Amino acid sequence: MSKLRDLRTAQGLSQSELAALSEVNVHMIQKYEQGVKDINKAEAMRLYQLAQALHCKIEDLLEI
Repeated sequence: MSKLRDLRTAQGLSQSELAALSEVNVHMIQKYEQGVKDINKAEAMRLYQLAQALHCKIEDLLEI
């Protein structure tokens, strides 16, 4: 399970809800959660948008 998915589900958000809050495409969120796309290589703005929507630090999203 990805950190993104953990943070999202801990806040009771669906992928669609997170997409609406963050303005990140739902398909991109799915790819990050499934590991198809490496979130560690995501654009800084996209990480910022996700972190803002999830009320966390960008570092919390990274898979290290």
